[in-house]
Amino acid sequence: MATITSAKKKWGAKMPLKGPAWKKGVETAIKGDHYSKGLKEFLEGREPNPEIVKMWKEMTGKVTAEDFASAVRGKEEKWARRYLSVMAAG
Repeated sequence: MATITSAKKKWGAKMPLKGPAWKKGVETAIKGDHYSKGLKEFLEGREPNPEIVKMWKEMTGKVTAEDFASAVRGKEEKWARRYLSVMAAG
């Protein structure tokens, strides 16, 4: 049976390997203008600020798969703590 301990170990093992998939998703989002379209939907049809969209594309596009892996590596305790803070009573 899965437990928070086993989920934490699994998260810690898999997330640093997800950098290439994350980067591919970002590249797809940038090419397809998904961020802008999603913001427009969230803003109930209002056009998003083009400077914000441009900044997101530029800054997020600079993050490499290795940067992503480095950012999540060793964060399984933090992930589990946050998960428990939401899901566990008291």
